[in-house]
Amino acid sequence: MAVVVATLIALTGGWIAWWNYRSGVGNVRELAATLFEGISREAAGETAAFVMRAPPAAQALAGLGRGDTDATTQQDLAKRFEAVLRANPSFSWVSYGHRDGRFTGVYRPAPGSIKVNLSQIVDGKTQRQEYDVADDGTWTNEQKADDTNYDPRTRPFYTLAAVGTSGVWTPPYVFEGQNVPGITYALPNVRGDQLDGVITIDFDLARLTELTRKLQLSPHGRVVLVSSEDIVLAHPTAPVVQIVATGAEGKQALVKIDALEDPAVKTLRAAGAGATSFSLDGDRYLARSQPITIPGGPAWQVLAYAPESDFTAGLRGRVMFSLLISVIAVVIAIIVAWLLARRVSGPLIGLAGEMEKVGQLHLDDQTDHSSMFREIDMMNTALVKMKGGLRSFARYVPRDLVRTLVASGLDAELTGELRTLTIFFSDLEGFTSLAETKKPDELVKFLGSYFDDISKIIASERGTVDKYMGDGIMAFWGAPSKVEDHAIRACTASLLCQKRVAELARQGIHLATRIGLASGEVLVGNIGSTERMNYTVMGDIANLASRIEGVNKQYGTQLLISESTYELAKSAVIARPVDVVAVKGKTQGVPIYELLALASDDNQEAITLAAESTRALDAYLARKFDEAAALWGAIVERRPGDTAATVMRDRARAFAAAPPLADWDGIWVATSK
Repeated sequence: MAVVVATLIALTGGWIAWWNYRSGVGNVRELAATLFEGISREAAGETAAFVMRAPPAAQALAGLGRGDTDATTQQDLAKRFEAVLRANPSFSWVSYGHRDGRFTGVYRPAPGSIKVNLSQIVDGKTQRQEYDVADDGTWTNEQKADDTNYDPRTRPFYTLAAVGTSGVWTPPYVFEGQNVPGITYALPNVRGDQLDGVITIDFDLARLTELTRKLQLSPHGRVVLVSSEDIVLAHPTAPVVQIVATGAEGKQALVKIDALEDPAVKTLRAAGAGATSFSLDGDRYLARSQPITIPGGPAWQVLAYAPESDFTAGLRGRVMFSLLISVIAVVIAIIVAWLLARRVSGPLIGLAGEMEKVGQLHLDDQTDHSSMFREIDMMNTALVKMKGGLRSFARYVPRDLVRTLVASGLDAELTGELRTLTIFFSDLEGFTSLAETKKPDELVKFLGSYFDDISKIIASERGTVDKYMGDGIMAFWGAPSKVEDHAIRACTASLLCQKRVAELARQGIHLATRIGLASGEVLVGNIGSTERMNYTVMGDIANLASRIEGVNKQYGTQLLISESTYELAKSAVIARPVDVVAVKGKTQGVPIYELLALASDDNQEAITLAAESTRALDAYLARKFDEAAALWGAIVERRPGDTAATVMRDRARAFAAAPPLADWDGIWVATSK
């Protein structure tokens, strides 16, 4: 009988191992598909963001140019272009080709350097002057050429833009003398009904190759960017520029998919846009393609692929090893089962189940597993006491954190990792006055009720409460468990917190909670000593969130978020830009937004306010202070209690009366927390 039982168990174990292997492969494919989707979307998003800075910059230059007169010189234009180039590290060239053949350009010949290129056609010859631009803006090292034979009016960017009234993108091409791919955005500058010239902004697409290297999926996985004409724009390992023989000389040209030193790209492209896998030389590849959305721009695509073996390697061996261990464990279990009496094993199994629940911090079950055997009954009594103690302990630490640690099988130790999170800071306004009206025990109970409400809201959106600081709360999203939409969830929780505070006000408890959110890369992990540690975050982003919370006081707002948070959550929220602020202790400016509502709320008033505030701040940053003051004034007239709009209106009026210096960058330096 024992042999029969052992045989049945072995067969069952084999079937389970085979099933687990099949399930494991299926799970790997599902996880890989999710990974491919995220990587391809990230690549598409970053690529679009890389080039979409050009249209607004070109429009801004066109707007500034409308105020030019005949007295405006090429040197004046070059100074303007230099400022735009310095403010946009992704730009390689900013230039203007005039209808009379004059050309004014500022470009980066190499990282960290800037040059000015001025040319004009005199008696049929193109005379060029070039200067090196120092860090302080002075021009040095003049270089002249008597005839470069260059006429911007004959170049593709000019001829493409000259036939329309809106901006155009040139096809990808090789930057002359630099052996790197590039693309140009060209905007016609029309004065009256006549074309005055063309504004251009060039991009060095070699930076996209660095992006594809950063987004490597697996040891042999690749992320590649291609155009609709099958031109390879970026590849992490293969060259995308080749020498094409033309007569006695060679000419640089971009590599097409058919000529690329990576046959997987050609195979995936041939499989079609919806392909999720393909075969090459007998190997199965997992894949994903994602279009890159560039409004009015070129049709590009992200291709992501990797051999399936990168994800399943070693799975079969681990399954066989697990099967062997399982068989040994089963045999031992059978022997032990024969030795144990049913009345002993039953209560022990129950206690084991309870211990498993305790390990996951599920402490509310009061099931009794008492036994007639003294030792088992002692274990049950100890378990009951332990659950009671842990229930108290669990109130001091995040349960999700402990469950994650238990699930990993590792001891808590000092460790950390860099991860992109969204950080939350809140503070009660007027708490000192409230504290003076309550007894200490009443104040503690009141704070406990308030913290309980806010903490439940944070937990409902998968956030982690880090600590309570007096009357403030620090929390974060995206750790210990990864949350892909951490910024959206943080914004949702913050709006719910404000909603709860409003409900308390209707109950006669008048409070105001200031909240600050910031998203970015921080150090997260167990920080402290070996004897006592805290799972928390550290870094500039955490400090920024704290400072943004304090900045609420200067603008009369309740919920401010950083630009990074807005960019991650803008598809799901409505927010208005408030200002560009250098928080206390920092010199670099950060655009801040007031979070108004969720996009799903369809709040037309919030949508209108966000649009009006955007126009006002754009005018302000463009030094159109009268226009900005008028726009903010209209908001204040409709919303008399809008302190943020009032502050910005008054500042714009002051600048209109006494304009700032020419190097003014729009940043307002906060002098307090």
